[in-house]
Amino acid sequence: MYTEERIRYCKSVKRKHTNTLLQLMYSDGTVFYLDRTAAENEHTRRAALGPYVWRKADRTDALYRDCVGASTYKKAQGLPVRIWGLLAEGVLHIYVLDAGEVMNQDLYAQLIEEYFPRWMGSASYLVQDFEPCLRAGESIAAMESIGVELVEDYPRSSQDFNAIENAWALLKGRLADTLPKGVEGRDAFISRLHKAVSWVNKNNREELWRFSTNQKERASDCLNAEPAGSRTKW
Repeated sequence: MYTEERIRYCKSVKRKHTNTLLQLMYSDGTVFYLDRTAAENEHTRRAALGPYVWRKADRTDALYRDCVGASTYKKAQGLPVRIWGLLAEGVLHIYVLDAGEVMNQDLYAQLIEEYFPRWMGSASYLVQDFEPCLRAGESIAAMESIGVELVEDYPRSSQDFNAIENAWALLKGRLADTLPKGVEGRDAFISRLHKAVSWVNKNNREELWRFSTNQKERASDCLNAEPAGSRTKW
């Protein structure tokens, strides 16, 4: 549906100077779900084993009859913990929303004004998706107040260009590796979450930097993946 927009954007990225692309930062939110019951926790631990591991949920070797099948699928169930993040200059920063809170233009404007100046470093161009609250008047005004511009012509339905999605994947992997036994409360999870962010920033520095700086490669991959007929239109 947005093929032509994506092609235009990719060609624009390919023309940009590398120093300009280094000023990009990436923002988005994600949700984690806390288990409410032992049964949900068992499912979470099974999912954390990964797609090719055949172990019991407590990570010990399993006998044939009590083997559990590995799974990469887990339903979005449990108590939600919503977070918002910014990936800038290869560093992931997060804000945890209060229990029951959802993102809206007032909260987003507040985050931009209070947190982005400390998080963004020398970056000044923001890549973000198209939820209405992210591009509402108050949000745009908050960006302007701190000297941030939205990336021009960023295409819809293009999570593959938003590098924070890759950072979320690293964070979720670390959380899976440190999953405790038993049901975990919100405060304990948030503490583990912040430790996981610090761990990822320290131990995945090269990957985070690559995610933050490889927009030309992403654009090339996108252009190479589009049908030849689409590419020749531009």
